[in-house]
Amino acid sequence: MKILQINKFYYKRGGSETHFIDLVELLRRNNHEVNVFSTENNKNVEAKKNDYFIDEIEMKLSNFKNGFNIFYNRQAIKALKEIILNNRPDIVHVHNISHHFSPAILKVFKKYNIPVIMTVHDYKIVCPNYKLFNSKGICEKCIGGKYYQCALNKCIKDSYLASFVMMLESYWAKWKRYYDLIDIFIAPSHFMRNTLISSGINSKKVVYLPNFLKNNDLSLDDEKINEEKYILSFGRLSKEKGIDCLIKAFDNIGDNDTSLKIAGEGPASAELKELTKKLGLEKKVDFIGYKSEKELRKIIIGAQFVVVPSLWYENAPYTILESYAFRKAVLGAKTGGISELIKENETGFTFEIENYVELAEKIKYLLNNADKNEAMGETGRFFLRESFNEKKYLKKLLEIYRKEIQKIRSINENKAKSI
Repeated sequence: MKILQINKFYYKRGGSETHFIDLVELLRRNNHEVNVFSTENNKNVEAKKNDYFIDEIEMKLSNFKNGFNIFYNRQAIKALKEIILNNRPDIVHVHNISHHFSPAILKVFKKYNIPVIMTVHDYKIVCPNYKLFNSKGICEKCIGGKYYQCALNKCIKDSYLASFVMMLESYWAKWKRYYDLIDIFIAPSHFMRNTLISSGINSKKVVYLPNFLKNNDLSLDDEKINEEKYILSFGRLSKEKGIDCLIKAFDNIGDNDTSLKIAGEGPASAELKELTKKLGLEKKVDFIGYKSEKELRKIIIGAQFVVVPSLWYENAPYTILESYAFRKAVLGAKTGGISELIKENETGFTFEIENYVELAEKIKYLLNNADKNEAMGETGRFFLRESFNEKKYLKKLLEIYRKEIQKIRSINENKAKSI
């Protein structure tokens, strides 16, 4: 099968890029011809320059040209036409395309009668700031096409101007009906599927298909690195990740010999360090910054368990799957798709968002019940192998591909017969 995979970044920035890169590799490993379209960056996984890749856009309101590209990127459209004419893909699979490509590229594929699949990694289709979250917390005001709420509430960088531009982008895409050109939306969580349907997308077009973790991520040496006792949280340090709730919970667990490691960087870093200082936890909470994939794996292996205290509607966080890979129980906030990934009292526990008292109690429980903690880690690894393996994912994905390709062929055959 000839497949064109599209994402605005081709290096690991977050969960969506991890999925995209691993999917390209998985398809190629199974003898499918995969072309990739993305932006140029010296961090791209394939070092060789790709003639079709376009420039990565630096998003600045002061740059008028970049502002126009949000709505219609001529460079991307020209490159995609060349790819299609030179490679003739059977199907196109898009991931994150906003800002750097714009959803206007979807018209290109329909012009050439190619089916289009989209994996929905965030809420951009229903929310201009893609998170359903702003400076005040969870926000669903834009669902149903009420994008003016983004500007009224300054949802983008707490700026009226930035929010106004993103509002216009969403209204433009809706007016042009770009997302109507998607044949199938893949939702990695039931929560995402329900959100898309509630926004007006036909339920028949939205398919639930959870993410997978690469097989080699399940077979690494997982011997403990050292005997240090610590709880771990890893990922971007931003308000919606709820790390302040975790720090407050850690302050409520009482005296013990366990520390808290926080891996990652982000805009909330200084504020979180200030909170740690205010609570007198400098010697117990360790901000270890950005870690490479290899370094992070060792840190996960050494942890007692992992905490995911998010405030926003997480879709399908890889943080949980990666923790299960190394037999780690997970404590996660009851929000978005997190609850779907944690089997209550089997692979971990959930807690109400921002409820640091409840979280503290569950941290203490796992620290005081080592056997239960270990059993949860084992169950999590089994759950991962059974439900989020690449073989199961690939089988379902190829079924979707073949079904949509056959639909197009049948339409073309019927048109030919009617002539």
